[in-house]
Amino acid sequence: MELKNIFRMEMYKNRNNKPYLLVIAILVTMAATATFFGVAMIEGFINSSGSLMPVLVSLIIFFVLGLAVFSLLYPFHLLNVDYKNKVMSLIFASGVSREKYYFVKIGATILTCLIAMFAILFIPTVTFLLVYTEEFVDAVQLVFSEFDIMNILPFLLFFVFGALASLITLITSVIITKGKAAGIFLFFGFSFIISTLQSSASMPALMLNVDAGVFNLNSYMYTNTLFAIIQSVIFALIGLHVLRKQDL
Repeated sequence: MELKNIFRMEMYKNRNNKPYLLVIAILVTMAATATFFGVAMIEGFINSSGSLMPVLVSLIIFFVLGLAVFSLLYPFHLLNVDYKNKVMSLIFASGVSREKYYFVKIGATILTCLIAMFAILFIPTVTFLLVYTEEFVDAVQLVFSEFDIMNILPFLLFFVFGALASLITLITSVIITKGKAAGIFLFFGFSFIISTLQSSASMPALMLNVDAGVFNLNSYMYTNTLFAIIQSVIFALIGLHVLRKQDL
């Protein structure tokens, strides 16, 4: 089976996942409702000291918590669904190589999660841009006046490679536990160990810079980005090795 057909198959499964589509719809509704109420209160269309304020605060809290939980459970579900449905052996028996499946699964999961986040945050973002256009322009101008591309680039690289490293660590946890719920706890364990090692590795250099009265934030972010790349490579190799040897 060709790589593009495997990818299409994964995307088809993801977009027809009705339970999580319902969850996404609920989060979209919560985000839109909180946005409209918030703008109405800020603009004075609704009394901000009235009875709707506790409702708005509760809605925002539940939305933030729901989005945080969704951000972990949704990619975990996308990665373990083939184990859960016991179709992994059928996929490989159809001629799909385990290596191709591994990388296609990561790519499809990333794209699906990005689409879901875009859908959830679309209404708040567009509403903010339409209602507070001047404030947005002022904020962008402030950022570009205070920082150049060489200062912004380290943060972007760390965000991208850090997120990728977390996803690869998650899929490795799923593979090791064969899609069981214990994979989430294994992921937390890996994350704790990685954070400890990263802090231990970067803290001495950070303290030397502080003692010398010099702190190069860009260098610090590049170091963390390099650590994230190393993490991605190590856990990708572990995941591929386990997947190749796994009896399905």
